[in-house]
Amino acid sequence: MAKRKRWFKLDNAAKLYPAVSTARWSSTFRVSAELMEDVDPDRLQTAVNRTLPRFPSLKVRLRTGLFWYYLEEIDQPLTVRPDTGHPCMPFHFKQDNGYLLRVFYYRKRISAEFFHVLTDGSGGMTFLKTLTVEYLRLGGKRVAFDNGALDIRTPPASEETQDAFLRMPLPRVRASRREGRAYHFPATPELPHTLHITAASLPAQQVVDRAKALQISVTEYLVSVMLWAAYQDQKGRKRKRLLPVRVSVPVNMRAFYPTPTMRNFSTFVNPGIDPRLGDYTFEEIAREVHAFMRYQVNPKLLSAVIATNVADEKNLLIRLVPLHIKNWVIGSIFRKAGDQLITTTLSNLGRTPMPSGAEKLVRRFEFHLGSPSTPLCNAAAVTNGNELRLIFSSNIRETTLPRETLRFLVESGVPVAVESNMEEQ
Repeated sequence: MAKRKRWFKLDNAAKLYPAVSTARWSSTFRVSAELMEDVDPDRLQTAVNRTLPRFPSLKVRLRTGLFWYYLEEIDQPLTVRPDTGHPCMPFHFKQDNGYLLRVFYYRKRISAEFFHVLTDGSGGMTFLKTLTVEYLRLGGKRVAFDNGALDIRTPPASEETQDAFLRMPLPRVRASRREGRAYHFPATPELPHTLHITAASLPAQQVVDRAKALQISVTEYLVSVMLWAAYQDQKGRKRKRLLPVRVSVPVNMRAFYPTPTMRNFSTFVNPGIDPRLGDYTFEEIAREVHAFMRYQVNPKLLSAVIATNVADEKNLLIRLVPLHIKNWVIGSIFRKAGDQLITTTLSNLGRTPMPSGAEKLVRRFEFHLGSPSTPLCNAAAVTNGNELRLIFSSNIRETTLPRETLRFLVESGVPVAVESNMEEQ
């Protein structure tokens, strides 16, 4: 008798992604580890084979039910591949044995890409750290499973696969979802499956110092700089109709409700300014962002946002609607709203410590977002030691946002080293 395969319901945040995915786009992100020596593909394959069973919620494929999608355990192994040069391609759910996870190697770099239905940036980085530690240990290095790397010799706890959204205390009040359209940089869409990457290395302490001078956090400082770049761009175009400028900022709910879950457990807030109210200085923008974040990023208000989504999930009428109708409704809403409500996104994983013993074996960890669903440029950040790595990813030809963001930082006295896979237009 065949063993019954384990399966999981999609977590509350994950339910959106299959409904809005197409052959040309799916919500993806990539995390990478840059080592001090070239990657051995055979050893990496062994490390993946040994690591992946420690993460049962990642060793799954997407299945279609009558009313909901669900995730089903995969028996076949995940094959590591040479990097393609085209990061964060859409996931096609019948390829690669159905895996919603990819592992690549290129020279000194190990990369893992995830369909967002599986996990968020925090969960992705935990998997990458664990895989990197096991790879180094197979090479005879003395590296510990700590500082975010899970010990593959221990079985996964049941809490690691739970939908943490359904276990957190939720208020009866529901948050409003109403927001108007935001400013978008004029953009020339690239060919499908094209993702331009602009990676900047900044001295973390100097960025911290600039933020402290304004009495704001590093994330708030980077958001303020990106808002300033977008505000100046809109202002310079002398548009008759001004639009709000907003940066979407994912918030890791584990900071408020500690949990070892490897699944999605984040929401987002959209700090911004409204140029229709008058002119802004950079310092005013920084104060606006700080006030917004201090008010919005607290467990009570964030719980009200999540309560709205969970209420929809638990609504009996919605639950009984066939999946194909749900997909049509969700897709229609997403196309009309979605990225139209924001100017860009900044996802900051913050300071990411190295596992003990890896300090001289791993140069850095990186994080970047996949292609947006509409013609946009987004950004992601992670800090290793005294290096803040800020990576812009876009599906457009223009480089306005990364260029003007980095120019502001340089003019503020922060040195910037830049790499890109495209030439300046």
